[in-house]
Amino acid sequence: MKPLADSLRQRATFKPSIPAAPGNEKHENYENSPHPAADPSCNSSFSYGTSKPPTLPDSALYGTAGEIVRRILPHTEADPAALYAQLLTGLGNLIGASPYFVADGSRHRANLFAIICGRTAKARKGTSWAQAKNILETVDPDWFASRVETGIVSGEGITQVFDDDGDKRLLLVEGEFAQVLQVMKREGNTVSVLLRQAWDGQRIAVLRRKDPIKVEGAHISMIGHVTLPELRRLLASVEMSNGLANRCLWIHADRSKLLPEGGGTPDTTELTESLRSAVRAARARGEVQRDVEARDLWHAMYTQLSEPPPGRMGEILSRAEAQVMRIALLLALLDQADFIGKQHLEAALAFWRYCEASAAHIFAGTFADPKAAKIWEALGNGPLTMTKVHELFGRNAPKPEIEAALAELAPMIVTETGGPGGGKIIRRKS
Repeated sequence: MKPLADSLRQRATFKPSIPAAPGNEKHENYENSPHPAADPSCNSSFSYGTSKPPTLPDSALYGTAGEIVRRILPHTEADPAALYAQLLTGLGNLIGASPYFVADGSRHRANLFAIICGRTAKARKGTSWAQAKNILETVDPDWFASRVETGIVSGEGITQVFDDDGDKRLLLVEGEFAQVLQVMKREGNTVSVLLRQAWDGQRIAVLRRKDPIKVEGAHISMIGHVTLPELRRLLASVEMSNGLANRCLWIHADRSKLLPEGGGTPDTTELTESLRSAVRAARARGEVQRDVEARDLWHAMYTQLSEPPPGRMGEILSRAEAQVMRIALLLALLDQADFIGKQHLEAALAFWRYCEASAAHIFAGTFADPKAAKIWEALGNGPLTMTKVHELFGRNAPKPEIEAALAELAPMIVTETGGPGGGKIIRRKS
């Protein structure tokens, strides 16, 4: 292991009960912050539909990549989590498909999908990518020039980027991810299917009546930018529970500070050279396993990771185990470590808890079931009897459908007796 990487590797801590990692406020420690500090929220007590944006614990910023973010942060208005997520996603693609870990017979690699979601166009999503882009382009300018693309239109279009014997790496950067969601709405569009295949490491294929397209060994990563209003508007018509959403790391981004004169240019030469060395070494790796301490820690955290929250959030966060291990694999590779260690799992978990809290904030008030959305909206005017609930749908909705809608709302409502004739009354939790 390189001395620089070794000196940076002990940033994160973990307790067996998986409490919140001690963290700095997302905006608190940066001068000229336009927003008040929020309470830390990246712990294991999942909060469905939280209205508070999450905060990134310092323990999530691990190793060389984390230190680069710390060094850049005083000089940019970019969000630290958005910068870190995009840097990791780019590095995971740059490394390629050679290193992997095995889970339940499946090979998982370091290709990540990160969606950066800002409350407005002022969230500095593009700024965070520009900062990550500068580092990635310096690490490997040839890869950046030839293997970073934008403009997803169809699954077929993605497959045509690959030559039969050429480079199988591809980083998709979609600054207008809302347009990708619009594409997915088209009947017969294969983008969602192909992206799911790519994340899983399967052969990606577009089956056509003539000349079907198949690509073996594709290593695809994706970065998308979208605003909260765009995402929530499109969620009503785009089926996100088809398995694509739970393959994404959802990152809530906001402006970290105000810099009227702009920022400086920090010296990251030594750190970038460390990344270049780590990437070169990682490309020669094969299977990477957990060491003894990491295996013990994995057993301690596995049960919680395997129990997603109810309803829509459970669908979006249902690949927690794989996401944590992919991040841990990448951190170990960037450390040039022989094994995935306890420190890599700790840092990966800290970052996943942030992504989990981000998803709760991003998807607050959105529902997989339109009936659940209608009931929730009606509850905003006060409690409802079950009779009133059925009247919302003209008394035409079957009882099982009403029950399914109420099951999705269960984490956010209270059901009490005391209605007419001793019937049930439901209300929003206070």
